[in-house]
Amino acid sequence: MKNLKRTTIRNFLAPVFLSIVIMSILTIPLTNAIAPLGEILLPGNGLWRVPGEIQEKEFICEATLNNTITIYRDEWGIPHVYASTEKDASFAFGYLHAQDRMFQMDLMRRLVRGTLSEIIGEDALELDKFNLATGKLFWAQKTVENMIEKADNGEINYLESLIRYCDGVNYFIKTHLDELPIEYAILGFKPTRWTLLDIACLVKYMAEMLTWSYTDLYETIACYNLGSSNFLELFRSTYGQIPVCPNYGSFNLSFHLPFEQGAQIATKSIIDTITYFLSDVKKVESQNLIASVKNQEVIGSNNWVVDGSKTRSGRPILCNDMHLAWTLPGIWYEGHVVITSKSLNLYGFTLPGAPMVIVGHNERIAWGFTNTAYDVMDWYYYEKIDEDQYVYNNSIEQFKIRPYSIAVKNEEPVAFEVKETVHGPVLNEFLGIQEIPTNLNNANIILATKWIAHDVSTLIQAIYGFNHAKNRDDFNQASKYFDCPAQNIVYADINGNIAMRPTGKIPIRDGNGTFIYNGSAGEGEWMGFIDFEDLPQTENPAQGYLVSANQIVAGPEYSRYLLQNDYSTGYRSRRINELINATDDITLEKMKEIQLDVKSTPARALIPFLIDLIENIPSSHQTDVILDIYSLLIQWNYDMDKDLSQPSIYRVWREFYYSYTFDDEFDAFNSEIKPRLDVLERLTRENDSSIWFDDSTTSDRKENRSDIIYKALNASINFLIKYYGTKDVAAWKYGLLHRLEFLHIAPGLDALGKGPFEGDGEQYTVNPSYISINSLGLVSTARFGASERMIVDLNDLENSISVIPSGQRGIVSSRHYSDQLIDLFLHGNYHRQYFYTQPDAFPSNLIESGIIFMATSETSGILFVQSFIICSFCGICVAIFGWKIKKNRSLIRFKKKFEKKSDCVEKQNS
Repeated sequence: MKNLKRTTIRNFLAPVFLSIVIMSILTIPLTNAIAPLGEILLPGNGLWRVPGEIQEKEFICEATLNNTITIYRDEWGIPHVYASTEKDASFAFGYLHAQDRMFQMDLMRRLVRGTLSEIIGEDALELDKFNLATGKLFWAQKTVENMIEKADNGEINYLESLIRYCDGVNYFIKTHLDELPIEYAILGFKPTRWTLLDIACLVKYMAEMLTWSYTDLYETIACYNLGSSNFLELFRSTYGQIPVCPNYGSFNLSFHLPFEQGAQIATKSIIDTITYFLSDVKKVESQNLIASVKNQEVIGSNNWVVDGSKTRSGRPILCNDMHLAWTLPGIWYEGHVVITSKSLNLYGFTLPGAPMVIVGHNERIAWGFTNTAYDVMDWYYYEKIDEDQYVYNNSIEQFKIRPYSIAVKNEEPVAFEVKETVHGPVLNEFLGIQEIPTNLNNANIILATKWIAHDVSTLIQAIYGFNHAKNRDDFNQASKYFDCPAQNIVYADINGNIAMRPTGKIPIRDGNGTFIYNGSAGEGEWMGFIDFEDLPQTENPAQGYLVSANQIVAGPEYSRYLLQNDYSTGYRSRRINELINATDDITLEKMKEIQLDVKSTPARALIPFLIDLIENIPSSHQTDVILDIYSLLIQWNYDMDKDLSQPSIYRVWREFYYSYTFDDEFDAFNSEIKPRLDVLERLTRENDSSIWFDDSTTSDRKENRSDIIYKALNASINFLIKYYGTKDVAAWKYGLLHRLEFLHIAPGLDALGKGPFEGDGEQYTVNPSYISINSLGLVSTARFGASERMIVDLNDLENSISVIPSGQRGIVSSRHYSDQLIDLFLHGNYHRQYFYTQPDAFPSNLIESGIIFMATSETSGILFVQSFIICSFCGICVAIFGWKIKKNRSLIRFKKKFEKKSDCVEKQNS
């Protein structure tokens, strides 16, 4: 009996216990950031509310519209908006951006506003503090105030369009709050209203991505440790540079840019302060979606243009591919808009969260961007007196305070204050990620920065002008407002003009901004800004083309101002110049070949030295593997092809050759920056006994170039055998080493990304992608490269093509989440830009879905007619139904009489 009771109790408790476990699993958050599984998985929540594909046809009535808006989506989900007014078009794009990219927009604005902790929790607190301290939100607010004031004074005419864009976003949020991307369910929050401030925040988002820099700090440390002459040799070379603007002369091989001697004044205490600050920053920015990437080959771009003298059609062709982080969804949103009242037909790439085309073309002009890397930021150190005061220019100054309250998920709000110096915010006092050793005398040193984005932005005014420009004069006028981020702006028009203008707001400073300044001594003051007309620019050059790939912007004949302290190696620009120079019969197909080119210029420069060394190795040291490597390298055309083995050999060997040349000196002070690869090329070509080839950790002999090349070869062989698990050199396929990965935009949601995929190229090829390799055998995936590709044919704009490395929609379940990536980008393909001026001209077989927005004034008459028709139809139906009922009743009565009569007959018969 007792056993029966135990069994009964056990049978009763088991499902109860299991239920408790399941309920706990479903109700307890997985992490502080991720919502409980129940909110994600149970019916009615999360996955069950994720938006599906867009309806094939959708009709929406909205009282605030002026007229009907027709929207067609093509087979890639790209919207084509046909509107009568700019305000209506802006409303439509707001709706579309929210429909396709709401979570991405939300994440970007939260990053700038410093409100990630509200949805992620305390893990994001240091990042929020840092973003608030940088001043992006503060100056975004000032930018909105400035736009409102200008609109009130009649100085700008686009503020209403921006407001209508926000209305479009908010209309979508209001009507689709129960159908949100899965990311909202995972993180457990919902979107709030979109405002003008959010648009301004995105301007600062791009400014930080492309201009925020720690280069001055890293180079201060490097110069302090290396000495001025060594620093100058390694960090100011113009070797191999072909300037963006060709009309300011060319560089000879020995030219170096000037630099200041200020780093020699820096004390060890200052260097230690900088070092610990940078270490903290590195940890914070590992979470940052817009973390500054130091390598210009990663955050870079290509653009070029050829005039009619070099094309088969006799008209210009313009190309642009901006190199940024690969994410899903991608940073750019492709779109097409026709505004009949403005006679405007506009196609290009927008930033979700803002209504204007950033790069693209209208029916008369085309334009594109690459980053200039103009020096628009300076760092300062000061002596701190106490919590309220510091020394500036040998006088005591009071800090200005910016107070914030940071909402933290599942916690009380955190009060946070930003201290401001006369130059900008103090950034080294609040992170506190690691404890600074007490033996360092740096407690009274503060670091602050002055940044060009610490100001009201006029970038939106410039972009608006680009969208509406009809000729070069219009475009130049708009370019005057292009402040930050400074860009090499390439231009072409249907009249045959081409141009390049490296444009932005650039400070004139006391000094040239090479190193950190002593703010307490009054160093490094900004005395104004370079006049727009004094910046370099080129129009219709005799050579018939212009190229920018983040190289130096102007030659030595432009000497009035020092514009850059940082620029790319120049390898991409060298290759593009070479390819364009090779022909005067350029077509759209040729431009595709150039954009997709993966021939390595540095490999072509360095591999002959490796081949020469192998040929001179004594036969006793020539192993089978070395001989196999040699036989492959002498056949190689330097293409970084994923199906070849030679790129793997070169890529790993180059890594070791570079490391063995520079690591001994730079690892001694844990440097985060090292010389560019073109410096190693110069040393290899010109100085085989350079001090940099000598291994400073050994004293028994002095190594030369051949020693390091040979040492790198052996290390590479060991690495590759271990990595591939074979000595068969032919099996070392590059695609197994060089893999491309496209992560989800939100940290921690990697499962929503795509890849890795085998890929071509390297960071120095025209078609770039970057992997890192270390001596321990760890190889990263490539996560940076072309964020869009665009080729505009000014002879036939409907012949223009483009592609993005993602998809149009940020909805994970949508076929347009990654279709351009999977079907086009990875295969080097493009799609046509449909540029039809009228919705009626849009071929029906190209339309995947459509939305008709109808103004209330238009719908009232339609509704009356529809109501009349419906009522008439209903009346007829009622009449017919009534007749049928009456008829049915008669039939029933007849049937009953018949049945009754039959019964009587049956009775009589019986």
